[in-house]
Amino acid sequence: MRKSILTAASATALLLPTVAAVPASATPARTTTLVAVVCVGSDTTNYDPGLRDFSQTVDTYGTDEGHSCTGLGKISGLNSFTASFTGHYTASCISPIQSGSGTEVLTWNDSTTSTWSWSSTVATNSAGQLVGTYDGLITAGRYAGANLNNTDIEPNTNVTACFSSPGLTQTTGTATWTFTDI
Repeated sequence: MRKSILTAASATALLLPTVAAVPASATPARTTTLVAVVCVGSDTTNYDPGLRDFSQTVDTYGTDEGHSCTGLGKISGLNSFTASFTGHYTASCISPIQSGSGTEVLTWNDSTTSTWSWSSTVATNSAGQLVGTYDGLITAGRYAGANLNNTDIEPNTNVTACFSSPGLTQTTGTATWTFTDI
């Protein structure tokens, strides 16, 4: 087995000068259009059981909404969307938003959809606010191929709910949705 690895490495080394000799103009350059569409809105998340001051497994469900969509790349007539989501993970009032990934379907005001494959890149509890940042690609539907960044800020105004049953059962806040590379 060791000999075949060395043989493959030697063959690869022999090919490198040939690959390096290909003129740069022979490789098509990827063009990226940094046109953006921005929607502002809200995010409401429900927790069952309610979040407490200790970690526990919770089911989450809620609604995302984007309104007043504007930008150079905006598709005419697409002004707002809604999306429902669900989740199941370990959380607490100290760490209510977990890193992860998922898929969400945005339903636009004209009944068309965008399928978003996201992953959570930042989740913090800062200055009494829950802050979540989600990034990913629109894989199907309107704006397919675009990147989408969603930042949610939910003021945690009921901190005392974390210390007794039923716990913090809902958070609501603002959301900003930015579509790029359209």
